Amino acid sequence: MNSQKKRIVKPHTPINQMPEKRALSQTPSRPDQLFRAISDDIGKGTFPPGSRLPTEAELCVHYKVSRTVLREAVARLKADGIIDAQQGRGSFVLQHSLLTPFRFDPSMAGSLEGIGQLAELRLGVEGTAAALAAVRRTPRQLAQLKNCLLRMEQAAKAGSGGSEADLEFHQTIAEATGNDHYRTFMAYLRQFYAVAIDAARTNSARSAGLSEQAQEEHADIYRAIADKNPARAEEAVKRHIRNAADRLTAQRVTDNRHESSLKKGRKT
Repeated sequence: MNSQKKRIVKPHTPINQMPEKRALSQTPSRPDQLFRAISDDIGKGTFPPGSRLPTEAELCVHYKVSRTVLREAVARLKADGIIDAQQGRGSFVLQHSLLTPFRFDPSMAGSLEGIGQLAELRLGVEGTAAALAAVRRTPRQLAQLKNCLLRMEQAAKAGSGGSEADLEFHQTIAEATGNDHYRTFMAYLRQFYAVAIDAARTNSARSAGLSEQAQEEHADIYRAIADKNPARAEEAVKRHIRNAADRLTAQRVTDNRHESSLKKGRKT
């Protein structure tokens, strides 16, 4: 006798009962967008846990994508433990698990919307982290922050980026909280805001006064942590994140306008 439990298969959502068709915007990363769209629909209960997803053909019609795009998105959903794709039976939505990894959509990293959303998240996380670091930092961690500050200053004078020192500065603040959750979360965030920091420093290096402004913002953070003043440290970090996001957003808008004018020039 087979001791394995028989899977209870819930019928998939009929295509005529699904929400209005969703066309994905035209971007280079359509599989990433489709992954987000299906994940959102699963989260909203359109495809509840235990149910079978509509057929490949139905999903292609619903989301207005090709089979190639759909298969890439489904492969990612399976890799993230969101669905279980079974040969010949279809794809089943799995129960949410505490082991499901927390992830950001990498396609958002360089967009204007992504810059704003990441800045908002950093305001809360890094603001509190800086306040804790001002209270808990060790002499070694303070010295490490000072070293990062000096390296950023040298990079600014040389007209180079200084991104690595900048990233290390923020990671050291997370470590100085003495809370492993801040350290690991900031280490994860690093891959996303590293793009923003690198772009911001490249922009600052070619714009008069911006490198000095960014350097002074980091110096304010360092002084507040050195003085063990949590309120000042939190405000200094938040001011820096807002200003950095504003600088980068302004540059992206300028770049987009320039690219748009070049495209118009080619058509004429």
